[in-house]
Amino acid sequence: MNEDPTIPFDAASGKQNGPMVQAEGTATWGNFSLLARVGLGGFGEVYRAWDIHLQREVALKLLLPGAVTSDMEYDAMLREARALASVRHPNIVPVHGIDRHNGRVGFWTDFVRGRTLSVLVREQGTFGAHEAALIGLDVARALSAVHRAGMLHRDIKAENVMREVGGRILLMDFGLSALEQSQTNIAGTPNYMAPEIFDGFRSTVATDIYALGVLLYFIVTGDFPARLGGLTINEARAEFLRRKPLIDLRPDLPEPLLRIVSTAIEMDPAKRFTSAGQLAGALAETLGTHAPVEISEATDRAPAHKVARRWIFSTLLASAVVGALSLAWFGTRPTSPRGTNGADSGLSASANDQLSKAQDLLLRSYKEANLNEAVKELLAVVNTDPKNALAHARLGEAYFVQHGYSKDPKFLDMAKNASNQAMQLNAELAAPHVTLARIAAAQGDTQMATQYVNEALKLDKHNADAYGAQGEVYEAQGRGADAIAEYQKAADLAPDDWRWPMSLGVAEYNMGNRAEAIKQFQKAAALAPDNAIAFYDLSLAHRQSGELQQAQTEMEKAIHFDPTAQKYGALGSLLLFEGKYDQAVEMELKAIALDPKNYVAYGNLGFAYSWSGKNHDKKIEAYRKAIELEEAEHAARPKDAWLIACLADSYSGVGDSARSLVLARQALALEPDDPNVNYKIGGVFETLGQRSEAIPLIAKALANGYNVYEFEHNPELVGLRADPKFTAALNSQKRGKS
Repeated sequence: MNEDPTIPFDAASGKQNGPMVQAEGTATWGNFSLLARVGLGGFGEVYRAWDIHLQREVALKLLLPGAVTSDMEYDAMLREARALASVRHPNIVPVHGIDRHNGRVGFWTDFVRGRTLSVLVREQGTFGAHEAALIGLDVARALSAVHRAGMLHRDIKAENVMREVGGRILLMDFGLSALEQSQTNIAGTPNYMAPEIFDGFRSTVATDIYALGVLLYFIVTGDFPARLGGLTINEARAEFLRRKPLIDLRPDLPEPLLRIVSTAIEMDPAKRFTSAGQLAGALAETLGTHAPVEISEATDRAPAHKVARRWIFSTLLASAVVGALSLAWFGTRPTSPRGTNGADSGLSASANDQLSKAQDLLLRSYKEANLNEAVKELLAVVNTDPKNALAHARLGEAYFVQHGYSKDPKFLDMAKNASNQAMQLNAELAAPHVTLARIAAAQGDTQMATQYVNEALKLDKHNADAYGAQGEVYEAQGRGADAIAEYQKAADLAPDDWRWPMSLGVAEYNMGNRAEAIKQFQKAAALAPDNAIAFYDLSLAHRQSGELQQAQTEMEKAIHFDPTAQKYGALGSLLLFEGKYDQAVEMELKAIALDPKNYVAYGNLGFAYSWSGKNHDKKIEAYRKAIELEEAEHAARPKDAWLIACLADSYSGVGDSARSLVLARQALALEPDDPNVNYKIGGVFETLGQRSEAIPLIAKALANGYNVYEFEHNPELVGLRADPKFTAALNSQKRGKS
């Protein structure tokens, strides 16, 4: 079967059969309008369909007439669909329903777009060890969830594992395994079948594990340990004996991965991994992730690349960078039964009103003015009531949030002192442990952070903030998926709290799941309709998805609720990519009026004048002012690679190539693998006429996740984009990443 990578795959089967065709004959099936057929197989066909009742797009798999001939067979499929629907896992697309209409059985799932591993291997070549282990870990964890639900997959193969647009790995093609086995007495694809299947034994957990081992073998070699299609049972047995060891084909792979694959495809089922969870654990160890994999669904998730906890960081080209708020957020909410307004809090009657007011302001500290007012109120409480433990705890939280705004390290020290004071006054308060955990995580001491989280949960096992802090710890460790699970726990405990969908949105964004991130930011905005941060991050997420008009609308809302220099600057840089240069100038000037020392805004202003092709003198003036401010910052932060890259870019803007090149090479020496630095310095080299140096840097930045839309809409990179050497460099970088 030929697979066209330009055609969406459906989540129900992952198959394609040529171009998408309009549904013929029956225009509806039950409550579904059949929009287009996207797949046809031996047991049924798959449609992109519209759920008339719920008003959403789905993938609808309709079995061919006569495929299910009895109520017993339908009941068996119904039981399997119900079992699968009960499995909630990020690497499994959920089944939404199953039914019978017009003499045909059908079931439906989300309609997901992406490419199967078979297409990726064919088009891009085999995967490297690291990415293969990441894929295997996702599939193993999904399979572990299926097995724990009492089910088998029975047909794991590259055609049934898809990389969704956005990067998520999905294990697919459930729903027909029971039917196929009942009609053929054998289920699966020959090249992935375990030896015992050919000897007449039924599918087991061990045969699924064998198939997963073959999948890993295939994605790193493009071949199979044994080619079994079309062979008789005796011929298949002989072929098994001639299997090609993986090390013969990929001697470059690390020994742990070679050992994992060899164990998974052992001829003797007893010698394979005893469970998919055990296999996932082995893969996790090769990636430096040692989280348990079979305790709960929350821990049965793939690790992410290491990221710092922050709201979305918008890295815009050259001097058009908009700094993120970088709030290691939470504000505060008195969710703990200990130390709120009860006897254990040390609360005096005279301070009660002020403390309540401060806590309410902290809940709305997405406005910096609210935060500052909260600090004033809390200081007044502790001055009049020095033994008020809860007030000291909340003050510690407030100082930590102030650090998020200002990045001044003094606020971390103040947050520690206030939190420690609270603990001395009342050892049973959970809140100060949470704040100290978050401080430790922000400083990279995740071991200490975990200890503080554990102490907080001992004091209050239902403390949403503690689970949120654990999420920050996981993000500091590069365990993005585990962080998402913790933030979800916090959201479940406090469903009306805007912070948790915000945290979920940032974590999903960092995992590459922009659509889910947008959904979470929208939830946060709904819970706090005047939350400018939610609209700000929502705008950035839409921007990174190429949805500029929507991004502009959301940024305008953010400005409406909290008109800051940063937001005006962000809107200005957004207008740059829309080609609205005069409006961009207007926004940057507003940003400068609010913050005359905003070197980012001056850099953006320089870009707006430059890209418009007019006001050369004003362009030079803007860049010179940016240089003045950046040099002052550089004196205070001499090793900040990003700041140095901005400075290099500004010098290139005024034509000082000598100074620009010195700074460019310094930035690269400090952060050689940062995609933001690579992209910016690549732009500097292109501006200075050194394309041979610009090409590998920009290609590397894009391969490492820098936003393609921004690259494609930068008028200063038109020549580079058209250069065949750049295309070759980008393709080479992508192959290296795989």
